[in-house]
Amino acid sequence: MSNWYIEELEEFLPQVSITPAVVQNEIHPYYQESEVIKYIHNLGIVVEGWYPLGGRGHTAELLGDEVISKIAKAHLVSSAQVILRWNLQKGVIVIPGSSNPDHIKENTEIYDFELTDEEMEQINALNRNEKHDWY
Repeated sequence: MSNWYIEELEEFLPQVSITPAVVQNEIHPYYQESEVIKYIHNLGIVVEGWYPLGGRGHTAELLGDEVISKIAKAHLVSSAQVILRWNLQKGVIVIPGSSNPDHIKENTEIYDFELTDEEMEQINALNRNEKHDWY
């Protein structure tokens, strides 16, 4: 299911006998949906974040964010890798799209470092409730 939030799920789930496996919603550091993620996880449903790098027209701003760039420099990784790792540590699956082979490879290299609690909090503090697409 895609673009489902607490209110919609509370109405829908009692009407079905099979619990959905995955809910995919827009999730990135500027639009975090933390309460929705927690709610969905508590239902035993996996959360997948689409637009993990901010989405069309917003990626450069997010990748250039000072907080994210500083964390990336500390770990000797890219800003994209920091954002993907942040999602992973929040329990959010991300499948970033790219046609660039170098970016695809880089996107898979997020398992050999871990963000500290402080770094996670710094990224969490970036939330603007700024949704970049509406469906």
